[in-house]
Amino acid sequence: MNSNRGVALVTVLLIVALASTIIVAMASRQQLDIRRTENNLYQSQATMYLMGIEDWVKQILSEDRRNNDTDNLGETWATRVPTLPVEGGSLEGYIEDLQGRFNLNNLQQSGDAGKLANKRFRRLLKTLGLNEGLADSVQDWMDTNQEPLFPDGAEDNYYLSLSPAYRSSGQLMRSPSELLLVRGITHEDYEKLLPHVCTLPLVTPININTATAEVLTTIADDLSVFETQNIVEQRTDTPFDSVEELLSDKLFAGTEIPKDQMSVSSSFFVLHSKAQIGHIHSQMNVVYERDSDGRVYTIMRSQGDL
Repeated sequence: MNSNRGVALVTVLLIVALASTIIVAMASRQQLDIRRTENNLYQSQATMYLMGIEDWVKQILSEDRRNNDTDNLGETWATRVPTLPVEGGSLEGYIEDLQGRFNLNNLQQSGDAGKLANKRFRRLLKTLGLNEGLADSVQDWMDTNQEPLFPDGAEDNYYLSLSPAYRSSGQLMRSPSELLLVRGITHEDYEKLLPHVCTLPLVTPININTATAEVLTTIADDLSVFETQNIVEQRTDTPFDSVEELLSDKLFAGTEIPKDQMSVSSSFFVLHSKAQIGHIHSQMNVVYERDSDGRVYTIMRSQGDL
């Protein structure tokens, strides 16, 4: 009898333990489902806010083109607004003129235009304290032939010898991050270049009203950052209305400078935006193209770096 009672007691204890385990598992699963649903709701809300900012920026850029034909850092689109509180969190974002950077895809031009782009990129590399020969490596990465530029170029023969092996692109760059695949470019080189370069789908001039002091050194030989920083300070109060206005500066006296790769207006911009809803943080980088009539198109969107 005692033995039967003992077995019964153990059985009851096992059933209670099993039931407790099932209840705990169900509660944990329920909490996980609630958390997952909460995350999805927060993420959806953040995405909707970011899409709203994207549409708002289109209106700003469109209105700016209707009001004037030049672009400078004193305009509304270039003004950084404080972080905005929204229901459940906050929003922040700013617009950047991509033509204030050197367009790496200009290097794929043929003939004299390509040589000039290479020369200007070399000036930027020199300003940043990097190996000027990297200009040949980048140009070879994009060109369609298999003839490496001497002495620093590289084509498929070089990249196929690596482990893992890969081929050169042979087309326009889609993102500056491709630089990390190019012969001779280290992560340190990439970080130095990133604020000053872009990869736009068309050949584009540099906007002298928005370019960094480092990018402005690409205009002519032997320009120092100190000299171009003076230009940046002067344009803060009086932006340039024409390229000729800049080139009339005594700094460029006696120097023949092709003007077709400089401008005082822009067609390409990028929006960097972030949303924080609850414990969810989301970001979006959006590239816009604006035509001469003020129509604005989204041409690229990324939740990571472009």
